[in-house]
Amino acid sequence: MRNSMKGMRVARGISQFLFVLLLLTCGAVSAQNQQHRIRNIVLVHGAWADGSGWKGVYDNLVRDGYNVSIVQEPETSFTDDVAATKRVLAQQNGLCILVGHSYGEP
Repeated sequence: MRNSMKGMRVARGISQFLFVLLLLTCGAVSAQNQQHRIRNIVLVHGAWADGSGWKGVYDNLVRDGYNVSIVQEPETSFTDDVAATKRVLAQQNGLCILVGHSYGEP
């Protein structure tokens, strides 16, 4: 139980770090010419998780005006997971930032 709680705190810390990194990236992107600003963000969850883990990040980014999609990987096979990510990427209108967590990293 204690290791499980520690693991959850570590995972939360990593998620928060990734979120800060994403915000810094978005800040750098926002300095670009407004016509070329990337507004689409695709979030990919890690193994043994699902897309709901991105809810807080999703809410913050949408509030800031980004178009955010969360890939719901089926985790039936690596091939299926890649296909799910490609389907979401194909639905984007323009350039996007792809953010992956653990297993979801490209």
